This record gives sequence, C-alpha cells and structure tokens, in this order.
Amino acid sequence: MKMDISFEQAMARLDEIVGKLDSGENTLEESLKLYGEGAELIAFCEDTLETAKLKIETLFPGER
Repeated sequence: MKMDISFEQAMARLDEIVGKLDSGENTLEESLKLYGEGAELIAFCEDTLETAKLKIETLFPGER
C-alpha cells in the first residue's frame, strides 16, 4: 500500500482516530468511516515496518 504520508504522520493520525472512536461522540456511519481509515493506516504502517526490517536484515545479516 502506497500512501503520500510518512510513517510518523500515519501514527499521529491513528492516534487521532483512536481518540475520536474512544470519545463515543460519533455516529455509527462516522465511526465506520474512521475505523476503515484506521485499518488502512495500520496496513500502511505494518508494510513500512516490514520494509524497514528487511533493509536492516540485509545490512546486518545473521544478527537479531
């Protein structure tokens, strides 16, 4: 998944989304939209972290 934001921006937006969902002040439709956006951001962050992990393993093979 390719997004035009940084990992840090995605994490900040996820934090905002969690806060909004925790508030309980959203309609069901708004909550579903936020949940969907959050799921996309989570997938983006996971992909970004996996790519970073692979780069590190390439640079430092055999180390953990």
